[in-house]
Amino acid sequence: MDNQTDWHILVIDDEYDILEVMVIILKDEGYQVSTASDGKSGLELCRKKPPHILITDIRMPGMSGIEVLEAVKQTNPDIEVIVCTAFADMERAIQALQLDASDFITKPVSAHTLNLALARAQERFSSRKKLQDYARFLERQAADQAQILHQDKMMSLGRLAASVVHEINNPLSGILNYIRLMSKTVNKAAPNELPLEKFKKYLNLVETETDRCSRVVSSLLAFSRKSPPAMTAVNIHEVIEKCTALSQHKLTLSNISLDLKVPAHIPLIQADANQLQQCLINLVFNAIDAMPNGGELHINCSHHAESSELSIVVKDTGTGIGTDVLPQIYEPFFTTKQNGHGVGLGLSTAYGIIERHNGRIEVQSRLEQGTTFTIWLPVNADHD
Repeated sequence: MDNQTDWHILVIDDEYDILEVMVIILKDEGYQVSTASDGKSGLELCRKKPPHILITDIRMPGMSGIEVLEAVKQTNPDIEVIVCTAFADMERAIQALQLDASDFITKPVSAHTLNLALARAQERFSSRKKLQDYARFLERQAADQAQILHQDKMMSLGRLAASVVHEINNPLSGILNYIRLMSKTVNKAAPNELPLEKFKKYLNLVETETDRCSRVVSSLLAFSRKSPPAMTAVNIHEVIEKCTALSQHKLTLSNISLDLKVPAHIPLIQADANQLQQCLINLVFNAIDAMPNGGELHINCSHHAESSELSIVVKDTGTGIGTDVLPQIYEPFFTTKQNGHGVGLGLSTAYGIIERHNGRIEVQSRLEQGTTFTIWLPVNADHD
């Protein structure tokens, strides 16, 4: 509020002369002024039309200024309260400050003292308002980020589902064929003529393929589950295995070979496994999109003991990213893909996930020479 006319001030005092003097001073300065002669009626005015600043006498019959202050702060803590007191009431003035009064002034009230107290109250009111506005802005940002994260996750899930259909269909077809073959053999042959060794081989294959389907479905369910971020001890080897299980068929269809190098023994990290999986899936799918004619995808993981970090490298031999657009790749809705092939949320989401894990993500890319993303995550010493 830039003008004094924007400020509404309520004055409560049981002494008419003092009340009249303060009203004259305040109106001369251009303030909107309301008055009340006792605490009860003053509180009623606060309820009907809350002021920005309340000036109240401490000593009043019926309801004291301290009681008014307490009641106002309970119902509308944004109202700034200035108390008026005599020198003999200094203890009460200090009590008022402890109850979140912005200031106190002594009687008789001078225009200079009153204006100084009002300026401090206005500054305090405006600062609180700015903090509240900023808090609401941060809340909206957090809500927007959560919405973007969920939107991107659903898009990735749709792409995954299409790939997983083929990933599961192949082993299911094999399982069905083996079972049919075994059924025909059982129906035609006598019990003592059943090829038990061949049946054992078929059953082993059925078990292997069923387990493969189970692992793919479990990975997909874990990815799709909507749950709040949960930081737990995570084995990054398992996260990478789930990602490759979900994307293997798409890599095969795209004629992309996968080179996976993850040490057998690697420290655990404190992370949300589901979010890291989403991040890596986004990077893998982006790499696939960047290699329309096939290529190579390299995923490496290393432990850097000197810096207590893990690095995860996702490198492709695709079309690369131009230096002119490289600084923009993490911006929401920025995409270099053709219409219908992406809305530019994947890398923005990945960046946000790694940032929330106190890590960082780096990129190196050259046109027609491929792109390398490197994720750095801190290692929790307790889980080495």
